[in-house]
Amino acid sequence: MLGKKTTDQINAKISSIIGSDMMVEGNIKAKEAVRVEGSVTGDVETEGALIISSTGKVKGNVKGSNIVIGGSLEGDLTSSGRTEVASTGKVIGNIRTKSLIVDENAVFQGQCIMNAEGLTPYAQNTPEPEQNPEEAESLEQQESKRDNKWNKR
Repeated sequence: MLGKKTTDQINAKISSIIGSDMMVEGNIKAKEAVRVEGSVTGDVETEGALIISSTGKVKGNVKGSNIVIGGSLEGDLTSSGRTEVASTGKVIGNIRTKSLIVDENAVFQGQCIMNAEGLTPYAQNTPEPEQNPEEAESLEQQESKRDNKWNKR
């Protein structure tokens, strides 16, 4: 099974568990692995692994070294290692990770940025450079030509 050994290693090092009957409102920061089986409204940040089980729900941004989503995540995800969205998982938000595995029947709605060299945080509130209308047209034409190249296959 793909990734079974890694998942078993992650499970062995969990130091904090949000139980299935818990509802947390606020941000969570941890130095080691966190498992969410209940509901969290707020950001979850850990230096270790983060596991959202099939009963877990997080509404907020998450950050961790390795992340496994088996439940529901509404927010952006940043992982310095591997990210896995299990078949029961649902991610509504952007993913920034080193590697990504999305199982069959998993739901992912958003954008994914994969970078093997090192991850930098999402650009926040950075103004986009202004373009004059002539440059904007040429960029649109270039994108159209590129899309046509792939559509001919």
